[in-house]
Amino acid sequence: MKLIAYNDKFKEQIETYQVKNLVFTGLPQNAIKISQENINYHPVLLVNELNEICTFFILDYGDDKFKYTNNINSLLLRSFSTNERFLRKGYALAALRSLPRYIQTNYPNIQEITLGVNKRNVAAQKLYEKAGFKKEPKTYTGKKGPQLIFSKAIL
Repeated sequence: MKLIAYNDKFKEQIETYQVKNLVFTGLPQNAIKISQENINYHPVLLVNELNEICTFFILDYGDDKFKYTNNINSLLLRSFSTNERFLRKGYALAALRSLPRYIQTNYPNIQEITLGVNKRNVAAQKLYEKAGFKKEPKTYTGKKGPQLIFSKAIL
């Protein structure tokens, strides 16, 4: 398994990527469209040994991160999802655990990953905690309700 930046070689797989529950995340297809117009959006894929997309997310350099942190050397993790075919096989956790090294390699000035997770999304909260993210004391109210803020230092 490895994390790689999205490229058009994966376009067909992205078009068939399925998300079981869209209550708390969006479709990768939409995030990629945004990334084509927004230079701060960086789509990232976790692919397996067969080069199949298992997990997708965006690393966002933009100002939205300041809703979650004051750290200018941070990235906002957003649109995190696992392809329905690969649910409950450890891919999401593997992606999150691989993320610090990926960021050190590709974004050497970044010191922190931050994200918001809906207060009702207990499964995601447990996943982020298992991957070493720390819940921050403050919250943010987003479009879909209160967001708990999680962060992880990049060392």
